[in-house]
Amino acid sequence: MATDRLYLLDDQCVHATTTVTAVASGMFATTASPFFVGGGGQPADIGWVSDAEPITAISVDDTNTVWHHSNQLVQVGQTIQLVVDSAHRVIVSRYHTVLHILNTLALQDYRAWLTGAAITPTYGRIDVAIAQLDTAMIDDLQTKMNAVIAANHAVRSYTISADEFDQRPELLRTINVKPPVYDGYIRVVEIVGFDAQACGGTHVRTTVDIGPCEIYKTENKGKHNKRLYVRFVPS
Repeated sequence: MATDRLYLLDDQCVHATTTVTAVASGMFATTASPFFVGGGGQPADIGWVSDAEPITAISVDDTNTVWHHSNQLVQVGQTIQLVVDSAHRVIVSRYHTVLHILNTLALQDYRAWLTGAAITPTYGRIDVAIAQLDTAMIDDLQTKMNAVIAANHAVRSYTISADEFDQRPELLRTINVKPPVYDGYIRVVEIVGFDAQACGGTHVRTTVDIGPCEIYKTENKGKHNKRLYVRFVPS
């Protein structure tokens, strides 16, 4: 049975009271879960069962059932508490949102499509399809990125049908990877007044929640592929 992914409706959802629907070796499934399952460069959430036993990993099967990997002993039909590590969620969400800003600026100002991304608790990075990336371009992207952050744009999400998505190419950021489809719908994350793009991950409520950032390192990943690393500016 498919699991109701609560984070898709509320990026700040980090707790749920839910019912166990299936148990397997070292893992269990529930009717609903606040745990982000991972994808698009964003790691899966970490957390606990009832603030006690750790959930060490999250996986999804081909029926869209979310499996929580844990040593917690549970039974089908049992009501349990699922608790996401909120500090980890916030940091990852901040990085995910700033990468939205950066990939949008790279595309609209330099026609550089996104080719990859990764998020950790200490940095975020994106790969973009561009032949040259010099100091002036990096400075330009960083200045514009922080201007968008400081503008305090609201961030919201909603879903559209797969058919509507096919008619809105501006929502796509990668050429070769299509966004996930849930029950015929695609989730869109909008930075109001700046950008909207298909995305299944978690984000902050408003851009000012990200805080100032810097592009602190770049790497050449090929003739037409460059990597940019972003981190929060220490206060």
